[in-house]
Amino acid sequence: MMNLRSLFEKLRRTREKFEATARKIPDRHWRTPPRPGAWSAAEVVAHVIMVETLMTGAAAKITRKPPLRVPLSKRFHIPVALVAWRGVRVETPIPLDTLLLDDREMMLSRLAEQRQRTISVLEAGRQTNLGKYRVQHPVLGSLHYYDWFRTLAAHDSRHTKQLKDVIKVHRIS
Repeated sequence: MMNLRSLFEKLRRTREKFEATARKIPDRHWRTPPRPGAWSAAEVVAHVIMVETLMTGAAAKITRKPPLRVPLSKRFHIPVALVAWRGVRVETPIPLDTLLLDDREMMLSRLAEQRQRTISVLEAGRQTNLGKYRVQHPVLGSLHYYDWFRTLAAHDSRHTKQLKDVIKVHRIS
C-alpha cells in the first residue's frame, strides 16, 4: 500500500491555490464569462465540484468490491500531470449542472465539503491497495485510483489557471 501523505499534501496545496484564486474574483464578476463561449468563475467552480463528486463517489462504490483484473496491455495512459496543462482545450464529457451556480462563498463552501468527502474516501481506502482498482479516464486512459486522486489535484491546477484568465480579462488586481 501507498504512503498517502504526499497525495494529501498535493490535494491540499492545489485546492488552497484554487480557492485563493477564486476568492480574488469580486461578486460582480463571479458569473460573468471572460469572453463569449468561456466559463465564468462560478461555472469553473461548479465543474470542479461536479468532477470531484463524480470521481469520489465512483471510487467509494467501486472499492467496496474486489478489483477487476486488467491486462498490462490495457493499463497504459497519458501522464496525469498533463491534466494541469492548458495548451490543449478539452471539452468535458460531463454537462454543467447550472443548479450548482450560486454566490462565491456558498460554492466555495460546497467545494470544501466535497474535498472533505474525497479525503474521507482516501482515508477509508488506507487498508486497501487502490492501485489495484482501475477505471478508464475519458482522455488519459486506464488509471488506478491513486492516479485518479492525483488527477483531482492536477484538475485544480488546470482550473486555477482558468480562473487567473478570468482575473486577467476582467482586470482584477
